[in-house]
Amino acid sequence: MSWRIFIHNHRLEQLCHLSVVCLFAVWLVGCSPHWRQQQGRVFFVRSKGDDANSGLAPEEAWRTIARVNAEKFTPGDQIRFEGGHKFNGTLRLDAGDSATARSRLVISSTGKPAIIDGGNQGGLIAYGCHYLTIKKLIFSGAGRKAGNEADGLFITRCRDVKVDSIEVHGFQHSGVLVHICDSVRITHVYAHDNGFAGIHVTGTTIWDSSRYDNHHLYIGHCVAENNPGDPTVTDNHSGNGILASSTEDGVIEYCEAFNNGWDMPWHGNGPVGIWIWDSRNFVIQHCISHDNKSAPDAADGGGFDLDGGTSDSIIQYCLSYDNQGPGIGLFEFGAAKIWQNNTIRYNISQNDGKNGQGSLAIWRGQAGGTIRNCDIYNNTFYNSNPNGPSLCVQNNWQGFRFFNNVFVYNGPFLMAGNKLQDEKFENNCYWNLAESDEFLAYPNIRLWAEATGNEWRDDRFVGIYADPRLFNMGATQLTSPLLLQGNSLPDYRPIAESPLIDAGLNLATSYDLNPGECDIRGKSVPHGKAFDIGAVEYDGE
Repeated sequence: MSWRIFIHNHRLEQLCHLSVVCLFAVWLVGCSPHWRQQQGRVFFVRSKGDDANSGLAPEEAWRTIARVNAEKFTPGDQIRFEGGHKFNGTLRLDAGDSATARSRLVISSTGKPAIIDGGNQGGLIAYGCHYLTIKKLIFSGAGRKAGNEADGLFITRCRDVKVDSIEVHGFQHSGVLVHICDSVRITHVYAHDNGFAGIHVTGTTIWDSSRYDNHHLYIGHCVAENNPGDPTVTDNHSGNGILASSTEDGVIEYCEAFNNGWDMPWHGNGPVGIWIWDSRNFVIQHCISHDNKSAPDAADGGGFDLDGGTSDSIIQYCLSYDNQGPGIGLFEFGAAKIWQNNTIRYNISQNDGKNGQGSLAIWRGQAGGTIRNCDIYNNTFYNSNPNGPSLCVQNNWQGFRFFNNVFVYNGPFLMAGNKLQDEKFENNCYWNLAESDEFLAYPNIRLWAEATGNEWRDDRFVGIYADPRLFNMGATQLTSPLLLQGNSLPDYRPIAESPLIDAGLNLATSYDLNPGECDIRGKSVPHGKAFDIGAVEYDGE
């Protein structure tokens, strides 16, 4: 039986099983008074409604958000705004608006999305409101520099909240702000033209050595575009795409962040396209972050970042390109928790670090904190910017190991003024676009290896200095994260003559490291006789 027939039959089997389950559910709903009670009420809000009405039918619709705010909702209730029409004000929900896991409180539109216009205030505030679903709505503010002084959606001290298929723009602070919540799921959100961030998750545990305020966070299939900066934040970063902190157990996947941060008023540390800090057990994967910026004389403006106090987290299967700052940042500003045991694998960085910081940067600030132990393997770092390095290592910390990576740089391998010390390099490929064999003040990379012990294993040189021979190297413009997988990403694939094929180190047998199940395109690894070097395995195509 072919795999296509097997999958087809398996799906038919699933659908048949699902049909039986659905028929049973329909019978149960029709026969059980308990289930009928859980369905709740449906309230309608229409532009030509009347707040004196009951709201319980389209012809009895309410007219204003103020009337919605005056109602106390019960489990299973729904509020449906008339699609395509604008309603002014801020939706306000609290613990008095009750719901359950089976009977959620749902706010949505009829037909196409309705517009909730917060003007100079927020679009929605939910405080202590559990089992809430917000979907198919547009939240609009007056503009980050045109009078608005709020967040688009402010969700605080809530549990089990779903935000899906919304657009949010024109708010001075964040498009979506989540604060001290458990089990929040944010999907298909288009957050643009806000100030501080498109999507922001935060808490109060920056100086706490063990506690986190948010748990079980999921952000998927979202776009954060053109969130330039908050004009009121003059002593810290703003203009982020997607940012999460004080979070234990989180995922950000299939998201795109671009053209953020270009109007940040602060001139110190800066924003990043997609990043986390003060977090543990967090995965960023299958995302694209490109063309993000910072103030011209400020730091950062990169693609991805694991920042202060992050541990046991991973960035994998991501693409960054043309960011002002590094494609991937590994930073510690002095948080109370230890930055440790993180992984960077199967990512591609292309022409990042236009500020000179290269493809990947490592830094710990003067405020202190601990940063240690990070495995960086099977990535492809390409930088053709003038004097564009692969790495920025501004200070040196233990446990940073580089395996099976491709480093393509233009002149210096390291940012000017940097040095290597305790970092370990093994089985990497290096190629200088400036056509110079010199490497870190040595005439060539082999002499550097002999002097330092890097790229040396079992009494032999295991580094490669050669053109990696990758298809369309330096030219990808992919924007849809869904196209990162499969043959939709032909870029950076080794061609048949590539020295990377079957040249990688087996990390499981050599270092007891989990090499992962696939490359950035979802192809199994190893795909050939042995592991390849870089983010893309050779598949014979």
